[in-house]
Amino acid sequence: FIADVDATSVFERDGYRCHLCGKKTFRTKKVPHPRAPTIDHLTPLTTGGKHEPTNCRCACFLCNSKKGNRGGGEQLLLIA
Repeated sequence: FIADVDATSVFERDGYRCHLCGKKTFRTKKVPHPRAPTIDHLTPLTTGGKHEPTNCRCACFLCNSKKGNRGGGEQLLLIA
């Protein structure tokens, strides 16, 4: 399932704050900068998650890269 997801709208909704580490992302930076904002799927697409706004959160590139395709509570391991 793929819905229309506007990345900027997701970033603005989340206040450009990474939902994994809680730090602000840098809205003017682009990947591969570690603090660049990226879309993270709460339930990864590879495990049946949907590409829709309710499953998308802002995450910095560094945290999103570390998280990979894990879902559920594993992201807490990144900040522990």
